[in-house]
Amino acid sequence: MKNWKKGLTILAAFFVVFSLGTTAIADHDDNDDEEYEYYHKDHGEKKDESYKYEEEDDDDEEWEGNQQQQIQVTQQADYWNIWSREPVNNPENTLPIDSPSNVLVIAGNKKGNMYFIPRDGQLLVGGETIANVINADSTFYPTSKICVLKKGEKELIVKAGSNAAYENQMKTPMPVPAAAYENTVYLPISVAANALGYRVTWDAAKKAIILQAI
Repeated sequence: MKNWKKGLTILAAFFVVFSLGTTAIADHDDNDDEEYEYYHKDHGEKKDESYKYEEEDDDDEEWEGNQQQQIQVTQQADYWNIWSREPVNNPENTLPIDSPSNVLVIAGNKKGNMYFIPRDGQLLVGGETIANVINADSTFYPTSKICVLKKGEKELIVKAGSNAAYENQMKTPMPVPAAAYENTVYLPISVAANALGYRVTWDAAKKAIILQAI
């Protein structure tokens, strides 16, 4: 009887030890799996993100370099009377006037005094005023402060406070923002004239701005 009980005790102890060992091995394997997944999630994804950001940084640096080069080149050839259609401006442009004044404007057989406002190297003119001298149509929307200029198939839409114009429905940057004055929108004369098919020059002898059809 005693031998029989002793045998059961040894057998039970064996099962307990075996169960603990199996559990320990299983737990160890689970921990290994978790550590493996964590390592690859932590290191693998971060490595991929770092690589992605490095590529984006390279693209940004290349883009910024191209922009700086473009701005430098454009500013060297930027004038108050030519619309470069680039998002840059040279505030050091020499203008025919240095304060808001009436200036003689000649367009073919038509001539008249137009009020100009010099600002940041550009000459701003009222949309309706320049439309009259070149026989274009002008519409001003006072609520939205939008001016629409049309001549033939050419159309220009500008909004006060914005430096973007819509030239024939294409969004195009202006050198300076348009401004709302005297129930109209003032915009750079280069933008208004060039968009509607005119070249702008300054005649120092006549002290007049000449608008010539292109």
